[in-house]
Amino acid sequence: MNLDMLFESIAVLTGILCVWLNVRQNIWTWPTAIISSILFGVVFFEARLYTTMLLQGLFIGISVYGWKSWLTGGPGGGILFVTRLHQMTGLVLLLLTLVGTTGLALALNYITASDYPILEGLTTALSVIASWMAARKILESWVVWIVTDTIYVGLYLATGLYLTLLLYLLYLGLATAGFIAWRDSYRNNTILREVT
Repeated sequence: MNLDMLFESIAVLTGILCVWLNVRQNIWTWPTAIISSILFGVVFFEARLYTTMLLQGLFIGISVYGWKSWLTGGPGGGILFVTRLHQMTGLVLLLLTLVGTTGLALALNYITASDYPILEGLTTALSVIASWMAARKILESWVVWIVTDTIYVGLYLATGLYLTLLLYLLYLGLATAGFIAWRDSYRNNTILREVT
């Protein structure tokens, strides 16, 4: 096994562990995400997926934010519960996605040798949005991940990153499980708050 394949394999394994821990709202999802992001940064650099590589740096920052948020981000510095996306927040995130996609696609088209500037721009923008939403435990983050992972599957098929493609197929299943688990958690917490 060559070094590139080893890095991709470890990145895939830590990526699976990260999402599995996230579905369970386990705080160890964040340090695992940091390790996975570092490894995927190397993998994507070698595959010439430049914004996807840079995205890993953003993921590291969001992971630090998510780690802190999950520890102390709830009301009065307490537990952070799963919430729903507010309409105005959703509109702002949609606008940020459109602006981010356009800006990244233009930059990639003129600055790099990216073969897929629009798809890279879109998946990068959506990934940042979904990661921020997950760090705040917003239920709809899983819906954004499902859309993003579907696009990534096509991108990795086109670039021949087959282990990463398999990872993103697994991510689709985990994102669906995550949505169901977080939806149930949201319902249970809503019932508990109504009773107390």
